[in-house]
Amino acid sequence: MKTLRNPVPRVSSLLLVPVAAYLTLAPCAWAGTVRGVVKMPDASRSTRLYQGYWRLENGNVPVQTSGGVKVETVVVLENVKGAHAPSARTITIELGSLDARPRLVITGPGSVLARKNTGKVRHELSTPETPDVMPLETLAPGATRHARFDKLGGFVIRDSEYPHIMISVIIVGTTYFAPVDDKGAFSIPNVPDSNATLKVWTRGKWVAEQQIETGSLGKEELTIKVVSQRDREKAEQEAKAAE
Repeated sequence: MKTLRNPVPRVSSLLLVPVAAYLTLAPCAWAGTVRGVVKMPDASRSTRLYQGYWRLENGNVPVQTSGGVKVETVVVLENVKGAHAPSARTITIELGSLDARPRLVITGPGSVLARKNTGKVRHELSTPETPDVMPLETLAPGATRHARFDKLGGFVIRDSEYPHIMISVIIVGTTYFAPVDDKGAFSIPNVPDSNATLKVWTRGKWVAEQQIETGSLGKEELTIKVVSQRDREKAEQEAKAAE
C-alpha cells in the first residue's frame, strides 16, 4: 500500500492558483481611461503666450515664448478611490532668453524645484501669493537656487523684474493627471471606478471644476469649456442684477 507524501501542501497549492489569478485579473475589470478636450476661450488660443517686445540696447526683440496657453494647462482628478501622491523628486527649471522652461511642473509633496539661470540677466523670483513657500530671492546669471514644496495645491512663481515670466507648480496627492496636447486633448489611463473631482489648471490658476463618475464614462469623451474672466464677471453681474 502506497502512502501519500505531504498531501496538505498539494491541496494548498491547488487552492492558491485561482486566488492568484483573481488578484491578477481583478483590476482590469474596474480600471478605465478618462479622456476629453479642454476648450479654452478664443482670446487664449494664440500660439504665442505673450504679446510684446523687450527694448534692448541694440533694438527691440519680441518676447520669445511660444506654444500657447496649452503648454501651461493640466487636468487633475482628485478624490479618486485608492489614489496616492507621486514620489518626491528634484526638478530643474532653466531660465534663459527671458523665458522659463518648463513653465508647468506637476509633482508630489516634498519635491524640490531647482531654478537655474542660464541667461545673462538677473531674476527676482518668489511665490507672492504664498510668500511662506518661496520668499523673494535673487537669481544671478549662472546661479542655481532650490526651494522645497511640501503642501498640496497650486503655486505660482513670478519674476518681479519680468512679469511675463510665470512658473506654475502643482503639488498633487494623486497620480491621475495629464497635461493637454496642442489640441487641448487629455487622456488619464487606469482610473478606478470612483467618484472624482475633475479640475483644470491653466496660466496660474484653477479655471474649471466638475464632479464625475469614472465608472459610468465608458468610451465617452468629456468636454470642459473654460470661461474667460470677462465672461465670468459678466455672468456674475447679470446674476446679481436678476436677484
